[in-house]
Amino acid sequence: MKRNENITGLRKFLFYVRLSLACAWRYWRHPSALLKASQLTRIFFKHKLKRLKSGGYKLDFYLPRYPSQAFFTALEDKVICRPPRPVSVVLSISKACAYKCPHCYQRKDDPHELPLETLVENVRKMRDFGIVAWAVEGGEPLMRFERLEAVLAEIAGLEVWVNSTGHGATPEKIRRLAELKVTGIMSSIHSVDEKAHDAFTGVAGSWRRALDFLRDCRDAGLLVGFNTVLSDREVVDGGIDRIMNLAAENNCDYIQLIHPKACGAWMGKAFDRSLHAEAVRIACAAQRHYNSARSRSPTILTAQVYEESPEMLGCCCGGIDRFYVGANGDVQPCEFVNISFGNLAEVPFETAYARMRQAFAVPCEEWTCERRAAEISAKAGARLPLPWEETQKLVAGWKGGTPTKVYDRMGIYR
Repeated sequence: MKRNENITGLRKFLFYVRLSLACAWRYWRHPSALLKASQLTRIFFKHKLKRLKSGGYKLDFYLPRYPSQAFFTALEDKVICRPPRPVSVVLSISKACAYKCPHCYQRKDDPHELPLETLVENVRKMRDFGIVAWAVEGGEPLMRFERLEAVLAEIAGLEVWVNSTGHGATPEKIRRLAELKVTGIMSSIHSVDEKAHDAFTGVAGSWRRALDFLRDCRDAGLLVGFNTVLSDREVVDGGIDRIMNLAAENNCDYIQLIHPKACGAWMGKAFDRSLHAEAVRIACAAQRHYNSARSRSPTILTAQVYEESPEMLGCCCGGIDRFYVGANGDVQPCEFVNISFGNLAEVPFETAYARMRQAFAVPCEEWTCERRAAEISAKAGARLPLPWEETQKLVAGWKGGTPTKVYDRMGIYR
């Protein structure tokens, strides 16, 4: 059986030549769109190209595979639609979870679930609006599998990743995920040490369960990877190389490296600024290394601090490229920014989205999750996210930051 393959060097260059010709053919009636498409896709040349055994290609972890209608919709969301639209959403379908991770960004969220019919109705709205890249999660989505199935049935064929610890997995559920055309599975692995990981989640056996689950999903034909949170100290002490080696040993396609955030259960947490700055530098250097021809690792590193750096796309939250919908229906700019622009049980998606886009009108380099953490924490109560009434007052005083270079050059948010 063919394997997924990472491509660098001349073969990657030739792929981008073919991609440029395909875009030229598709957009020859829209010269300005063709130029903007070239500016945007050029960003992803910095990544390893993944050739899928299905015959498609992944330019970037967050982009739909090429060639697919979802890929071109994602491109058109940016280069043709006015105003431009977001490409992706992180959608929580339930807070149900057996784990007790200390960093959980949902820890203080309302535990009530959005009614299933309301959830599905809004999934259709977001799909029809042009959202083509979906990260569907819980809590633990396998614990509420009927809700997961209903959502996946509406977005089958798009770029769909399911975030799952593997808790509650069965061969039948994995087979059903494949039938519903899920692209891949990301599972939380926060340490190369089994005992340390299990202590972090608060559940014995969680490390081994996640690795076994990823193996079974890979055998079912899905892409697989780690969602990994490493502390700044762990990054500085060489933790990225260790977790990358573990991912490679387990034939993972990706690691999404997430830096610690002062949100959710860690709301108000203080981080050592100098240590954090060094960890960011190391993570960006690791991203460049593991995406270069020098690295033979079968696993591609996607470090959020690099993907959201000034040389890439900057902060993409607030409906620039992505947003978040919590399990109870709150529309948030990002899972790590605990403010709500409306609850889908109370207002239409269009209303909450319009409020959010007004507050995040122009993409900027600064990370909202860090820049605004203290302000949000000062307003936070026992429950998160901040309701719309509080959010409205908070964001009224926010000023824009440094415009993201690539989007500024494209001129699509003016």
